[in-house]
Parts: sequence; structure tokens; C-alpha cells
Amino acid sequence: MSSYKNNVRLEGNLGKDAEKKTTQNGDVVNFSIAVNEQWEDKDGNEHKNTDWFQIQVWWPLTKIAEHLKAGTPVIVEGKIKPETYTADGVEHKTFSIKADYIRRINYSKSEEDGAAAKSAKKRK
Repeated sequence: MSSYKNNVRLEGNLGKDAEKKTTQNGDVVNFSIAVNEQWEDKDGNEHKNTDWFQIQVWWPLTKIAEHLKAGTPVIVEGKIKPETYTADGVEHKTFSIKADYIRRINYSKSEEDGAAAKSAKKRK
């Protein structure tokens, strides 16, 4: 018997502050992240695209996620969760990510490490 996996890993920035809610199933924190992509086509034209992903975080990760603020860069790993809702009598499908792992990305540390490495090379 085969076992299939439903895993996703995203790196992006929070669109707005995370929101914590209490439900019958416990606390949940919701936020969205923007994943930006840039590329250059064969003619040298630059293109940009932003995809938005809705993230759901359940206990125990809510303790971390509830403090996330707009603009915070994060890595989110989890499962794609299909959902349906009805609007104006029409059923719609959407997908969100149920997070199993969240980590803040500290770009300034990487930049400092990179600058230190360049400085060390210059001294040699």
C-alpha cells in the first residue's frame, strides 16, 4: 500500500497582524502570507508576481503565531486544507494551509554574516 504526502513549504511575509480566535476546537491563529516571485524573460523584461496564502495555526503553535506582525518574514510548513463556503447561493472551494511548523526569518543576521564573510576575505 502506498502512502502519499500532503506537504507544502512557503516562505513569505505576513500581510497583516496575526489574529487569534477561540473556537469549539480550541484556539486558532489566522494570517496570510505573500510569496513574491521575480524573474526576467528572454527579452530582458522584469516580471513580478505575488501569491497570497491563508494560514491556520492550531495549538500548540498558537503561542508563537499570535505574536506575528505584518511584514514579518516567515517559513511555514504544513498541509493544504480544502474548504468550501457558500456565497450568494453558489458553493466555492478554497484552500488554506494548516501549519505544522513556523519559523521567523531573520534576514538581518544573514546579511551580517555575509558582510562578515566578505570582510574576512578582504583581510586575507
